Amino acid sequence: MTTTTARAPQATAPQPDGRAHAATAIQWAVVAVGLATTLLMPLAGLGSGSVICLFLTIFFAAVHGTRRYGWRQFLAFFAVTFVVSNAYENLSILTGFPFGHYHYTGGPKLFYVPIAVGLIYFGLAYISWLTASTLLDRADERLDWRERTGRVNTVALPAVAAAVMTMFDVATDAQASTIGHTWIWENGGGVFGVPYTNYLGWWLVTYTSFQNFALLLSRAQTQAANPGAAVTPGSLLQPVLLYAATGLATISTFFTTKPGTTIDATGVTWSLTAINETAMTISIFTVITVAALALAKIARGDTHTPR
Repeated sequence: MTTTTARAPQATAPQPDGRAHAATAIQWAVVAVGLATTLLMPLAGLGSGSVICLFLTIFFAAVHGTRRYGWRQFLAFFAVTFVVSNAYENLSILTGFPFGHYHYTGGPKLFYVPIAVGLIYFGLAYISWLTASTLLDRADERLDWRERTGRVNTVALPAVAAAVMTMFDVATDAQASTIGHTWIWENGGGVFGVPYTNYLGWWLVTYTSFQNFALLLSRAQTQAANPGAAVTPGSLLQPVLLYAATGLATISTFFTTKPGTTIDATGVTWSLTAINETAMTISIFTVITVAALALAKIARGDTHTPR
């Protein structure tokens, strides 16, 4: 007698999502261009690649952000960072709070602030937010207030993200203002023509943006049946590498600096070499170190499991 054993039906392998593959390829292309630009442009005598890298963060955030948070949450992040930054910048230009007294030299503007500034705030904020999230073991996926970790992350993540983003400005503001005259500090300042209030203001503005977004995500995750449902897990390596690129730009810029001086609005003369050397030194021990720490956590597997 022959016994026939019925075979279980074979599971159908999921079909690859062509759009997802394309989006991932675009994200990696942006990161590669950002790294290449910041490292090679100065060496080729084409000036700093920092500005191009910052504009690339805008495009990267648009692609990566819609995949990670969905359109609704992504647009909320964009609105919060753009509106808060523009409001505070205009307030400071009019009153001196929170950054100090300054004005922009370019346009087109939304009131007194170039539209591009708000867009750069958004792009840089996005990669800073995810770099901080990586440092805190994917904290943006763990904001559920039903758990102690979620309650702590809802405050800790915005505070750390604001510090991560301010590190970039501490290193580079004098390059953009005192050297590039993209904006003018009317009363000068001790940090190569930049007042210390600028950096305190940067932390306040970015923290305000991040805290609002964290509360929005926290509400969604707390109300969801599955904690963390407001976030789709995805690559955290890409935003960390792009954040690292903003710091690496200061190294190639310094080693291609030609001797010379620049004068700020108060008539103080500053050395170009000193400004760029200081920017590089600060970047190495802030932006680049933080990025390296985040990359180490990814390499160790600390971020594989969100809970």
